[in-house]
Amino acid sequence: MAGLGLRCSAFLLDYILTLLIPAVTLVLAVYIKRRWMDSSVASLIVSVGYLATAGVIYFNYVHFYVRHGQSFGKRFIGIRVVRTDGEPVTYQTAVLRHIVGYPLSVLVFGLGALWMLWDGRQQGWHDKLAKTLVVRD
Repeated sequence: MAGLGLRCSAFLLDYILTLLIPAVTLVLAVYIKRRWMDSSVASLIVSVGYLATAGVIYFNYVHFYVRHGQSFGKRFIGIRVVRTDGEPVTYQTAVLRHIVGYPLSVLVFGLGALWMLWDGRQQGWHDKLAKTLVVRD
């Protein structure tokens, strides 16, 4: 099983990847707005940045989980998400884990994410809900 340190490292890499796109596009939009006084182009750049970020979130947290069982960060760190029944991760599993499970785990002061410290299989609430485990690759 992958411990909290490995999982946090992978999450940090995914978080940096996710925030990099809006950060770059916002800086570019501010520069264009101040330099050329063109707020319409700046607004377009910000919108494109947000759409690109939504695409990265989808591919990193849903599509790559279904295809490889890993996000970018998990692949880089060398850990993988697997279902407890041995079946491949499906779109339903990935969406349940990320769209429902992560917010639920974090909403109670992070207790759902920290639950893996006391759990014998190192599962957070999002893992239990989606019936997944995070293992070393």
